[in-house]
Amino acid sequence: MTLRLAGPPVEAVLLDYGLTLVTYRRPEAALARVHEEISSLLAARLGVEAPGAARLLTSVHDVVEAAVEAHEREGGLEEIDLEPVAAAAYRELGLELPPDLLDEVRGLEQEAWVEGITVAPDTVATLTALRARRLRLGIVSNAPYRAASMRAQLARLGLLRFFDAAVFSSAVGWRKPSPRIFEAALAELGSAPAATLMVGDRGREDVDGAHAVGMRAVLLREHRSDPAGEAAADAVLDRLADLVPLVAATARSAGFRG
Repeated sequence: MTLRLAGPPVEAVLLDYGLTLVTYRRPEAALARVHEEISSLLAARLGVEAPGAARLLTSVHDVVEAAVEAHEREGGLEEIDLEPVAAAAYRELGLELPPDLLDEVRGLEQEAWVEGITVAPDTVATLTALRARRLRLGIVSNAPYRAASMRAQLARLGLLRFFDAAVFSSAVGWRKPSPRIFEAALAELGSAPAATLMVGDRGREDVDGAHAVGMRAVLLREHRSDPAGEAAADAVLDRLADLVPLVAATARSAGFRG
């Protein structure tokens, strides 16, 4: 761990979400259960014999997830719009969903994913300690899913209460490392780039993206390794909990008592 960070005191911290604050796995049982619910909902609302849960899971949910993965591999900065992808997948099954029903079933899918999310061991204690230092906190995350569902997920995990801002690529339309998503997060947080620290697990997205808008950036290697990102980061942490002494040491080196 490198416990050294040049520059002025940190007044605000932006954090990545997945593999920084939480870890995740595919919640198979929850997805099977919710697609049973979706099958019944479609039959009732559309007045048709809807496909069963297994077919909906493979022909809609997994098709959308494959589109997400392909878009991430391509590395484009503009975020993918998943609504037409999902609508087309349902259309392949012979189902034309009105926008309100499509949004409802997409929300149900995202609710199921909460069961696959685990808050990382140091997250709550670290956020509590940062708050005690009167720092403003925000999330900036590449998440092409419904922003309302992502905020609801944070609330269910007990994390939303810590944050002054939560910005997701689905709402902004741009992914990290695009300056646009960082600028949106800084504006919502009400913080200047030079006084804001970015913390994440990816070099290109979190470190390079933050540097491009004038922020300092910390790479966390607790849940994921990115050696190339380590070389570019202002500091490298083995555990999220190490962020607290890093911020404190930066304040002391700048002659700040906060």
